[in-house]
Amino acid sequence: MKQLFCRISLAGLALTAAATAAQAQNPIIQTIYTADPAPLVYKDTLFLYTGHDEDKATWFVMKDWHAYSTTDMVNWTDRGVPLSLNTFAWADKDAWAGHCIYRNGKFYWYVPVNAKGKGMSIGVAVSDRPEGPFTDALGAPLVTGGWGYIDPAVFIDEDGQAYLYWGNPHLYYVKLNNDMLSYDKGTGIVKVPLTEEAFKLRIHNAHHTFAWAEKIDGLASHSIKSPTGNQYYWYVSAIEKNTHRKVIGVAVGDKAIGPFTDVLGKPLITEHCGEGNINPTVITDDAKQPWLTWGAEGTELWSAKLNSDMISYDATTGLQPVAADKKEAFARKIKGTVNSTEKRFTTYEEGPWLYKRQQQYYLFYPAGGVPEHLAYSTAPTATGPWTYRDTVMDVIKKGGAFTNHPGVVDYKGKTWLFYHNGALAGGGGFTRSVCVDELQFNTDGSVRRVAPTSGLTTGTGNLNPFIRHSAATIAWEEGVETTTNGNSVVVTDINKGDYIKVRNVDFKKGAGLFTATVASDTQGGAIEIHLDSLTGPLAGKCQVHNTGGPQSWKNIATRINRISGVHDVYFVFTGGSGNLFQWKEWQFAAK
Repeated sequence: MKQLFCRISLAGLALTAAATAAQAQNPIIQTIYTADPAPLVYKDTLFLYTGHDEDKATWFVMKDWHAYSTTDMVNWTDRGVPLSLNTFAWADKDAWAGHCIYRNGKFYWYVPVNAKGKGMSIGVAVSDRPEGPFTDALGAPLVTGGWGYIDPAVFIDEDGQAYLYWGNPHLYYVKLNNDMLSYDKGTGIVKVPLTEEAFKLRIHNAHHTFAWAEKIDGLASHSIKSPTGNQYYWYVSAIEKNTHRKVIGVAVGDKAIGPFTDVLGKPLITEHCGEGNINPTVITDDAKQPWLTWGAEGTELWSAKLNSDMISYDATTGLQPVAADKKEAFARKIKGTVNSTEKRFTTYEEGPWLYKRQQQYYLFYPAGGVPEHLAYSTAPTATGPWTYRDTVMDVIKKGGAFTNHPGVVDYKGKTWLFYHNGALAGGGGFTRSVCVDELQFNTDGSVRRVAPTSGLTTGTGNLNPFIRHSAATIAWEEGVETTTNGNSVVVTDINKGDYIKVRNVDFKKGAGLFTATVASDTQGGAIEIHLDSLTGPLAGKCQVHNTGGPQSWKNIATRINRISGVHDVYFVFTGGSGNLFQWKEWQFAAK
């Protein structure tokens, strides 16, 4: 990815390289594309687990998961690849959004993968250390359900009961047993009702679309795109004001989620609508003819042959029960719409994240349609009943991806919202990057809306330069990459002009010596130490020579101009052409 990180994409946050060097923090990882953040606080350290989008991907091509850590929220240490598809012998593909939690002296990482012959499933990996490595805890999936069994989120309540939520477009949960590797089969897999009260209708202004309607049933509707144009049509069950009878209305809009306009000024269907959820659904037969179908479960299935304008039907055939020879095919097509985006009635989309504050439970989630925003609902218990509250983060218009994914955690006196965008150069919907901003609450417990920023202006502490640090501890970088080398993560692909920025380094009364652990099989190069900007005061220069090979690690020390106080440090690399050296660790000393 070296060529991708000259600067944040102009189509994204529109920051120049100079601004990047001075202030950028989001996205917080620049060496690879990361997605679906899952933060975990363990002791005094915040660990961040992410998915990994492959370079130049045109789908969610993801093969492994990565881990990072911080103690100050601005400098992130790369912990490598503690988990991959290869960990699970039963996995086929799709290393998608997971969540790690600590319990009983172990770390449990719940991840969705496409299981061989089973479809999307959720597995569990376990480790004794937060940075891994992790191993398959079960040798088989914990739960299997095919499409939509993704985005697991684990939560342990104060009474010790653990819950695992997941799902797209449906929302499920299980009550985990104490071993964290099985669940209460008595309760089983619970499908959460996606009601309007819990998650809000996704159609904009749904209840104000039809002046003639006493009320509409947004959970009995279908939003489809015209087969011949760019307009969308919303068919919905309603109660007419004048007759108090159930009818079907149709409205037209430019987007799948509206807002829609009632162009007829009256219902489209006024007969044979019966009782219950009549599930108006448009299907297309083998001749590509669209039909509007409806009928409550266990009752007659009715149909109308739609005209090309999609807001009227063939008066010759009129309204009629679906013919016996078409009933099976129609029923199959209607059932096939259940998981489609056209039949997603509420804003809940995927990626649930359960969080608790002052005895109130918050469910954060990406909300639809697409592109996604972030929203939240609250409940008095970990299992509901849920009440929709509001948007947390609007659709990210500049530098966004068409998905988003929340991760919420308390750390060092503040609450943090992790999410992802597409702002790195080359980024987009399938090449995403993790960001973080502060999440704040009002006195009544409601969540203040978060506007994505270019990064945190202040951290939660300073970095101590007088202890050994991984060279893969980075606030911002341009040009370099990282890789696992034995038990360490090292900085590689170092070329002339590349640099690494480390923020808030507290030299206290002074440092006069710098030591770096490096390896090189080339002519080497140098590490220039600049303070507070790329062109700031030069504190010193550490010359790196050929050490005898890429695995021949040597400590190289150099005296520097005395530094005191708190500074951002820029390690700027100089030398000839090509890769200069690899870098494992660094440390300052008083003298």
